[in-house]
Amino acid sequence: MKAGLEKNMILNTAVKLADEKGIAYITIKSLAEKLGVKPPSLYKHISGLDELNKELMLYGWKLLEEEMMRSAVGKSKDDAVIAMCYAYRNFVALHGGLFEAMQWYNMYKSERHLQATERIVSLLFQVFGAYDLREEQKVHAVRMLRGFLQGFLSIESHNGFGNPLNVNDTFDFSLKIFLDGIRNLKGENS
Repeated sequence: MKAGLEKNMILNTAVKLADEKGIAYITIKSLAEKLGVKPPSLYKHISGLDELNKELMLYGWKLLEEEMMRSAVGKSKDDAVIAMCYAYRNFVALHGGLFEAMQWYNMYKSERHLQATERIVSLLFQVFGAYDLREEQKVHAVRMLRGFLQGFLSIESHNGFGNPLNVNDTFDFSLKIFLDGIRNLKGENS
């Protein structure tokens, strides 16, 4: 076993591999090769690929939460929403493989795994609290924003936008429409 091998080292190496080559590339064998150890050495720290994927998912959501929180500090309403959306987008650009691992979060329905996404949802609820929205409207707004971000960024990270129009313009246009809609909800009773 490589001297000093520990779970954090394994996880950080897995993140780098995922971001460089994609989550599908991650196997116990490829990870062991990258670390310069034999595959059985990894089993002293992780039970297998399933546990590794769960840990990658948790790590990704924690890292994304930190980035989104940092981006929103000192901002409110539209400025906070835009900053968090760009933080999310930048995160995916830097960590495409980790983002792929994060999409599996519904597979792991333990309390620990649910909390990973609940912290980001809670952050979004706090930001939408600055708008004059009813609780039900906040739920819809959070769901819509999460759906937009995960869908848009998934397509973008796989180079799925084939039209020559600038994708940055599309992202900004989408945020403008979303935020215009949120502001138009003020005072609605429906």
